[in-house]
Amino acid sequence: MLRAVEGGAILVLLAVFLAYLLAPALDAVQRRTKVGRRQRPLSRGAAILLIYSALAIVGVTAWWIAAPVVRQWTRVTAPALLERVFTSGKRADAIERLYAPVPLSARVRPMAARATIKGLGYIEDQVRGALDDIVAAAQYARWLLVTPVVAFLLLVNAPGFRRSALRLLPHGHLQWRGDEYFRDVNSAVAGYVRAQFVASLIVGGVCTVAFLLFGLSSAISIGIVAGVLELVPVIGPLTVMLVAAGQAGDRAVPIVIFLIALRVVQDYVVYPRLVRRGMHLSTLAVIFAVWCGATLNGAAGVLLSIPVAGFLSVSLRHWREYRSIEQLIREAKIARGE
Repeated sequence: MLRAVEGGAILVLLAVFLAYLLAPALDAVQRRTKVGRRQRPLSRGAAILLIYSALAIVGVTAWWIAAPVVRQWTRVTAPALLERVFTSGKRADAIERLYAPVPLSARVRPMAARATIKGLGYIEDQVRGALDDIVAAAQYARWLLVTPVVAFLLLVNAPGFRRSALRLLPHGHLQWRGDEYFRDVNSAVAGYVRAQFVASLIVGGVCTVAFLLFGLSSAISIGIVAGVLELVPVIGPLTVMLVAAGQAGDRAVPIVIFLIALRVVQDYVVYPRLVRRGMHLSTLAVIFAVWCGATLNGAAGVLLSIPVAGFLSVSLRHWREYRSIEQLIREAKIARGE
């Protein structure tokens, strides 16, 4: 039962993610497509079906072109890379070669190597656990077809739901305040979703170019995987680092340094600015929210920390504005002697 609830929640989250990504395209299609003698905008349902048709054509074409490469990568290349990365003996030899040119004493060098091997072992356990979860969930992949259906329902019914919710509020200030509140919450969540998408594109593009410059085989494939795994906090970047370093051979050290530098720039410069632009949160607030989420609930906490912080920020701001307006109204009544 618990697994079913978790799976349902994940499908709903994916549907919300997809709906927010498609919302700008839906608005553009409705603005530019007119039907009938009166040149009315295309209905939301028809516009969404038109977008789905275009995405289906692009997706089928891309799969037809990339299917042989994907099958080769998943059946041969990826298992070989993971086996190379997760083989303890080879990892120990690689760490010894890594520390060989480092100017350390004969006593410190083995200690540093053992500490590094132990740390990599911990990372390996976490990555293996995440990969095992992904493999276990693969048998339910067909349920992902529910995601576009739920996203369709959300996009079609969202305006009606908003109007119905506003009708429950008294006319006047509260109804206007509710409309503004829904608009700001929607803007905050949309900003977060689009920031995640843009961050994935940035990381995937930068990693692909860097891996090509480093001369890695399957550089494009690993770069695309890096972009996709950017959506998985902590475990995703660690997996990319291990896979890239395991394939790099003698170039492992500069690749690891590059990925660490990319992680620092992405987490503390690029991503906070992307989120701040859509959610109006300061960079320090974004970083603090991510830290709190990681401390409370690991990767899931990191994933949910930004939208929760944005929701709380919008709610607190509207509450303070509402209380301020109520205070002004009371003072005005007192001044009139009411």
